[in-house]
Amino acid sequence: MGDAGMLLMLGTAVSVFVGAAAQRTTGMGFALLSSPFLVLLLGPLEGILAVNAAACVTNSLILVKVWRDIDWPRAKVLVPMGVVGVVPGALAVGLLPEAPLTIVISLLVILGLAMTVLMRGHPLPPSFALGATGGLASGFMNVTAGVGGPGVVVYARATGWEHRWFAATVQLHGLVLGIVSLVAKRALPSFEPSEWVTLLIALLAGLVVGDRVARRVDGEGAMRVVVVIAMSGAVLALGRGLLALR
Repeated sequence: MGDAGMLLMLGTAVSVFVGAAAQRTTGMGFALLSSPFLVLLLGPLEGILAVNAAACVTNSLILVKVWRDIDWPRAKVLVPMGVVGVVPGALAVGLLPEAPLTIVISLLVILGLAMTVLMRGHPLPPSFALGATGGLASGFMNVTAGVGGPGVVVYARATGWEHRWFAATVQLHGLVLGIVSLVAKRALPSFEPSEWVTLLIALLAGLVVGDRVARRVDGEGAMRVVVVIAMSGAVLALGRGLLALR
């Protein structure tokens, strides 16, 4: 591996480290924080495949630790509806122009998050309809915008979902969506064995750091960070859509 290859691998490892640390600390953020850099470093196809694969490993490892905190009544609605939401998302990508679709979705997410902030202190009851909507939105956005978290965050904030249960449940949700995505693409990143080992070490290091930070952040503080991450993802997607129109 030459100097350029080593720098590329180092940048990739740092991106995975940061994403894994954020995921463990707040419950989400891996794809949002790592995908822009991985796509830039590895290209669109390899970058997204790397994000999907690394996110699945991250979700799996976190699940081992937080399995007992999964909110199963909500997971039984969110997870399958998220998978269902992938179908119309895939159809929309195939039938509609990418830029306008991304702009509309991003604006809806920004509006939804803004509404949950205004509703603070007045949560809605966690009904099946709200859970199904959050799951569908997440699966749909995972395909169309590359970011599935904001849909679940809007649902979590609207219903006053405690961060501990939210952070555990979204790991299961993200893992299932990630597996569905990889199966649909029928591909994995074309890394050498040594590169896989390097990324795994970076991922594990990120999880260790994130675990220590999570112990020092209370639930409400972590949820505020989640909202900021989700809003940042929506704004970035909006900017990407607007640039694509030019």
